[in-house]
Amino acid sequence: MLATLTRNVASVAAICTLALSSGLMQPVFAETEETSPTEASSTEEPQTLYEKAQAELPENLYVLYRIIERLARANDLDDHPWRVVVIDEDEINAYATEANLVIVYFGLLDQMAGDASALACVVGHEMAHNVRQHAAIRASKMNEWQEQHKDEDYSPEEYSEFEEEVTKLSQTQELEADRVGYQYAVTAGFEASGCLRGLNILARLPESLIDSSSHPAVPRRVDALEEQIEENPPESLVVKGRRQLDSSEPLTYDMLDEDRWLRINSQRGGSFVEDLERLFPEE
Repeated sequence: MLATLTRNVASVAAICTLALSSGLMQPVFAETEETSPTEASSTEEPQTLYEKAQAELPENLYVLYRIIERLARANDLDDHPWRVVVIDEDEINAYATEANLVIVYFGLLDQMAGDASALACVVGHEMAHNVRQHAAIRASKMNEWQEQHKDEDYSPEEYSEFEEEVTKLSQTQELEADRVGYQYAVTAGFEASGCLRGLNILARLPESLIDSSSHPAVPRRVDALEEQIEENPPESLVVKGRRQLDSSEPLTYDMLDEDRWLRINSQRGGSFVEDLERLFPEE
């Protein structure tokens, strides 16, 4: 789903509650040797990357990090970073823009709460738009037409025909993103039925039951997805994803732009300095 990127970008803040004991501490007498704080901390298990992310990130950004990180590794899409922004508005929407940037509205997260597979299919759909360069292809087609007609007059009928071509292209791209997003999600281990549940939510939106200038009607998308599930059942996809996940390390992350943007780093990490030291260790 493509839309104009709003400037009012804000991540959803997590609320942390600290419980304090109101009772007085009683003196403790023990014959065993007291353990120093350093010794006590050394016995604690180190945090995994996922545990660290869950402790540091707002809940919605943590969930999106886990989903995108898994989709990227399972589908060999981790050669470049992915970026994600949560917009604190009630609109049920998500879209892809720029390079590997996924925008998700709070309203969509709210309606899909508790269904990671449905959200993974939506995110996979938007990642597919980026990977397949849909926006760039559409923009190139429009620029080409404008260039061809810049020095000549064209009739309203000619322009109407061109608009129909762009509409058809956009709708075809949406169906392709549904298909590829399904493959991404299921390969990463998410439920195939989550993709259908996600479309079910969209089917309740106004005008979702008819074709628009950019999207096919939701019933048409559901039919196409059901055909895709029959042609590519989950069992045929999961094995590849499991192999990819088992042979790679979790991707790191960084908060950007005053904690409003999250970047999921590529397989090379997020540090230019570390990469320079890897390339030129003796300098």
